[in-house]
Amino acid sequence: AREVGQAAPGVKDVALGEDDAQVLENLWRSRTEAAADDKSSNFALGPGDVLRISLPQLDSQRDRTVRVSEEDTIALPLLGVINVSGMTEADLRDELTRRVGNYVYKPQVGVFLEQTESRDVAVLGSVKTPGRYMLASRSDTIMTMISRAGGMTEGAAPRIILVPAPRAMARGKAGLVATTLAQGAPRDGSSPTQQTLDEQVVINLSRAYNQRYLELPARRGDVIIVPAAGEVTVEGWVPNPGKFAITQGMTALSAVAAAGGAQFTSSATLLRERGNGGKSDLPLDLSKIKSGTEPDVPLQGGDVVVVERSVVGAVPYSLYFLINHIGVGMGIPF
Repeated sequence: AREVGQAAPGVKDVALGEDDAQVLENLWRSRTEAAADDKSSNFALGPGDVLRISLPQLDSQRDRTVRVSEEDTIALPLLGVINVSGMTEADLRDELTRRVGNYVYKPQVGVFLEQTESRDVAVLGSVKTPGRYMLASRSDTIMTMISRAGGMTEGAAPRIILVPAPRAMARGKAGLVATTLAQGAPRDGSSPTQQTLDEQVVINLSRAYNQRYLELPARRGDVIIVPAAGEVTVEGWVPNPGKFAITQGMTALSAVAAAGGAQFTSSATLLRERGNGGKSDLPLDLSKIKSGTEPDVPLQGGDVVVVERSVVGAVPYSLYFLINHIGVGMGIPF
């Protein structure tokens, strides 16, 4: 089983591995430090951005739409090719004012961002309106982008999958995943969407400590996936084994209770799929969890809780089974 750190009281975390915890912490440190160093809230223009430029004093440039090229340039008649790399809209306005000043007195210049492909963040899965959303400010966070997508749905799992954009990549991955979704990828973030993602880190919101990562600054090219809560399977020594829809805050103990409770045993095992296709297993002592001497475990979609057979409880369980499945008219005493 994979555990990390000190979980909140009464809850054990097996959803976030040590690697995820370290990646999240490094991401938090690098992005918050970068945000503190960069006092500007404005974004630089990038390839694919569509600009509407208004130069009313020049007949040929009264209202023109241009797209920033892959080489970070735009071309305007009379004014030539302009390299906008690292420029904000205000910087470009100043540069155009300088160039137009060679032809007219007190130039009037307007620069408006009509469309951008360099500030997109994809928000997918169990949100009200999955899709691509534009970063409006460098202070926009993971939670900000989820809110722009309408917030999480009632069936959302208590975790977020973040696919951080590589630093060198200004765009591309968010658009790729959003396009996959538009072509029919499932909203819970499962295949084929996952096949387009090379790296991902899980923010397990069941841990109080991880709530702060909702305020992690979002970056262009990020992909945010809110998985569906899904179902948990309870098997073994319970009256009503089967699949149960995961509700907010559902734990191993509450899942066993939903299946009618453990019968004449306190031993169970939690099975959970791992990223490599295998399964991890975590032994559970249900009596210790009930007494509060051992923490409970929050569940996620696909988990299987197996209530184990007990040697001591074999005889009473057999009597219980006979009475409930064959009949009470057999005269079996308690």
